[in-house]
Amino acid sequence: MRVFLWSVTLLRVVLIPLFLFVGSATQATAGAGGDFEALRWATLAIMLLMGATDVLDGWIARRWALTTQVGAVVDAVADKLVQVSLVAFFTLTVGPAFRTLPFWFLILIFGRDLVLLIGVLMLRWRYGPLQVVHRVHGRAASILVHVVLWSAALRAPVVAVTLLMAVTTALSLFSATVYAFDGAAQGRAAGRARAG
Repeated sequence: MRVFLWSVTLLRVVLIPLFLFVGSATQATAGAGGDFEALRWATLAIMLLMGATDVLDGWIARRWALTTQVGAVVDAVADKLVQVSLVAFFTLTVGPAFRTLPFWFLILIFGRDLVLLIGVLMLRWRYGPLQVVHRVHGRAASILVHVVLWSAALRAPVVAVTLLMAVTTALSLFSATVYAFDGAAQGRAAGRARAG
């Protein structure tokens, strides 16, 4: 079962280049005035499969008590790779097939994850391993990012996409701040434990 679990997580990462290829072909075909609907639906199906593998590997891990710290980290890395790749695609490709997201949204998502990663690495270097606890606001922020991505993929009205991005931005910044304070508190506690 553990091999299947790792395979599902790996599949999510393998789907990234396939999504980028099919999505780019969709934009190119639409830009050239061709019939792009089949390609567009294929792009949406790949996005749906990425989401399904994310839900499936989490369910399998909990259902058969296969959760480990390493597995949680690998799953989180796979999720972030998918998320950043999709945001980059919908930001950097322009065409009539999908709604284009503003560049600042890509900077926000990538920057938030980069800052958190650097913070975790610095704290681990100074204090040793930290307990990474996924919180409701972090999960909600990730879900909202995917709602924004789906709204872009389905060409939702600009007003709706903009409102979703504003809410996602606020929750993402709040979540990153809470995680930063949590990491700093763990670091201080580890420092006190060493000193005592």
